[in-house]
Amino acid sequence: MTFIHTDIVPQIIQLDAVSKALLPVVRHFLDAFLRSDTQGWRYAFAAASGKWGEARGLSIAYDTQMFLETILRSRPVPLTYYDPLDIDLREHLTTDEVDVLSLLAAMRADKTSQAREILVRLTGGQIPPRIVEQGLSLAARLDPDTHKTRPPKRPQLKVVRS
Repeated sequence: MTFIHTDIVPQIIQLDAVSKALLPVVRHFLDAFLRSDTQGWRYAFAAASGKWGEARGLSIAYDTQMFLETILRSRPVPLTYYDPLDIDLREHLTTDEVDVLSLLAAMRADKTSQAREILVRLTGGQIPPRIVEQGLSLAARLDPDTHKTRPPKRPQLKVVRS
């Protein structure tokens, strides 16, 4: 598999912080799916853990993996992506990368019609329910508000005398 380098969209600056953070995870998983000789799985899980912490990062990576796998199965051709290890391409996106990240951003923002348009473009006219389900699950994990929980109370230590 060779990487596609002709479809550059140089507006990565316009991506929100979550999409920018998710981009390397997406690229590493696509690399793992489409090139069996890579360590993309390891890099994707490591990138997510490094960004969001171990527990949240691993769950985000897992949901990203499932989401991308379902998208790939519903397309007649693979998604185009840039080499995740190429430093010179970190500021560039393929149209497919823009669509995947925009789909998740629309789902996070509850922009249903925008998400529907992007999904139809990604899948060639279909709206597979499984992609919607997995995309919403991933979007919920990416939303920082859903993960604001109080830390567990520490147990009070008491001195017990016998």
